[in-house]
Amino acid sequence: MNRLLVVEDDTSIRESLVDYFAGRDWLVQAAGDLAAANAMLAPERFDMVLLDLHLPDGDGLEVLRAMRKAGDRTPVIVLTARGEIEQRVLGLQLGADDYVVKPFSVHELDARIQAVQRRAEQPTGSLRLGDAEIDLAGHSGRRGEAEFRLLPKEAELLAHLVRHRGRTCSRDDLLRAVWGYDATPTTRTVDTHVFQLRKKLERDPANPELLLTVHGVGYRLVAEREPDRQ
Repeated sequence: MNRLLVVEDDTSIRESLVDYFAGRDWLVQAAGDLAAANAMLAPERFDMVLLDLHLPDGDGLEVLRAMRKAGDRTPVIVLTARGEIEQRVLGLQLGADDYVVKPFSVHELDARIQAVQRRAEQPTGSLRLGDAEIDLAGHSGRRGEAEFRLLPKEAELLAHLVRHRGRTCSRDDLLRAVWGYDATPTTRTVDTHVFQLRKKLERDPANPELLLTVHGVGYRLVAEREPDRQ
């Protein structure tokens, strides 16, 4: 059973999150301040942390900063109030995996948690695609003598396609998996990132052999062994 830590000083929000995710088969623990959160994180490992920023004894980002400094890569979703743009940016820079703005729908939060979990499960090692060698963890690659960098979302998109290699992924599925539960990106965002990936991976981006378009649906990364296309 997955373990979830809810760090939130608002009693009603904290209790509602505990009740909801316990009903979703999470083993949930809750903390209302920094001291309690640190006491729970020290001896135990969690699969996900929901972290409020405004706690009665300090800034919730102190928890995140300490986790990442200690090498703890547990996924963290930050809970912020409207208008806290600088705090959201700082949280992401410190290593938060996503953020949700209050007031939020618990169903949106649940969807974001699932998206973060999917990203965490995606491959991060080295692989070969055609004549390209790719280091997903390092966001880099090489084709022949030419080296290239992968933007973070390009790496996430490619990792998701690798994980589902040989299967068609719709644009909507790719949006949810890579960009999360967010109405801002559009399917055009996926097309743009695929275009950029093809320029880095394909011998002839205009006639792709690896990352194929499935017209009217989405994209498919060819299987490792696939019959020649006529």
